[in-house]
Amino acid sequence: MSRRSIKAGLLFISLMILGGGMSACSGGSAKWKEEVQLSDGRIIVVEREMITEGGGDEWASNRNGFKPKEYRIRFANPDGSGRIVEWRSIKETRTWPEKPLVLDIENTLPVVFSTVSSAGGGYIYSKYLYKNNVWVEEALPETFPQHVTNLLVFKIGNLKDGEFVTLKTKHEMNSDDMRGNRGFAQVGPTRIRRAD
Repeated sequence: MSRRSIKAGLLFISLMILGGGMSACSGGSAKWKEEVQLSDGRIIVVEREMITEGGGDEWASNRNGFKPKEYRIRFANPDGSGRIVEWRSIKETRTWPEKPLVLDIENTLPVVFSTVSSAGGGYIYSKYLYKNNVWVEEALPETFPQHVTNLLVFKIGNLKDGEFVTLKTKHEMNSDDMRGNRGFAQVGPTRIRRAD
């Protein structure tokens, strides 16, 4: 074998390794289904997805090399029409997208409450209503009735693709981390929650 073909072979192998490493860091998605209990007591099953991308906080606290880019929720509209409704996070800080905390029905309309980190280290809550087949953000007043989180918030990266999360499992997965992150345990009663 010539020296030239050895170099070409090594270059090819190096590019393959580099490409594989880059694709591993570029992210992907985590998909799962979970039971969600609405405020009226009904339990529905929703499809959840977290789209990821390379990056995140410093290496010491983010060894997997990726971070959330977008969250999605899909569900059959509880109005009985059978239409599939999809909500996607649209807001983000310099690093993280808004995170959905509550999915519910309000005056027959699907509603999502989400949070995004504020520059001061707290959380800003948002409310979206599904009207006429489109999500519309509704401005929250400074104070409003509190809503308890009913979506899976923590340990999403531990899920197997396509895993089904029951209410009991979700409670267990959320509960330990909720104590240290009270801003995710509920939405409200104020529009902005200062850092714990």
